[in-house]
Amino acid sequence: MIVILNGKPDFSNASRPARGIANPVVALQLARNVDEVDDVIGNAPSPDREAMRFKQHLDFGFIALYVSLYAALAVMFGSRLAVLAAICGAAAGAFDVLENFAILRVVNVPLRETTQGMVDAIRNASLAKWTLAFIATAIFGWLFLNRERRIMRVIGALNLAAAALGFYGLYDNAFVVWANLPLLAGLIAMVGGFFRFR
Repeated sequence: MIVILNGKPDFSNASRPARGIANPVVALQLARNVDEVDDVIGNAPSPDREAMRFKQHLDFGFIALYVSLYAALAVMFGSRLAVLAAICGAAAGAFDVLENFAILRVVNVPLRETTQGMVDAIRNASLAKWTLAFIATAIFGWLFLNRERRIMRVIGALNLAAAALGFYGLYDNAFVVWANLPLLAGLIAMVGGFFRFR
């Protein structure tokens, strides 16, 4: 699903997110004003708006997958701390749904009808989502780090690195994108570890 979300349709060269945020989707999620919305998707109609709309619809499937992953990890660890992490992950998914609907509202109206309140609805839901997701990631990172197998400790270290980058990214939003790299590496290691030690 991560590959699909980052695949076609691509954003055009006209999409130039502000503040050094490398990913247009994340840039729209964390936009501070209408000008930053314009930087990402332009005025209606535009191919970047269509790309954003398509990716938001796909994201609903991605939300179901990551919330399920958090639940599965909570069952695997079987501790109260793991349940707390899964609750944070589920709450992140709920805010992600709100964020998607807020983005779809903005994508469907021209810039002159886009209000600061509409932009704030996206950003506030996004900040809540990312905060809760990074809390869940940090907790699961800690739980993995305390396992005996080396691959589990590697997964834990990668998740903790992702959480650290993510928490800093709440201050400097460009780092939210970079947090996805150790998170993805941890996910790949998790899949590999589970197949090896099933």
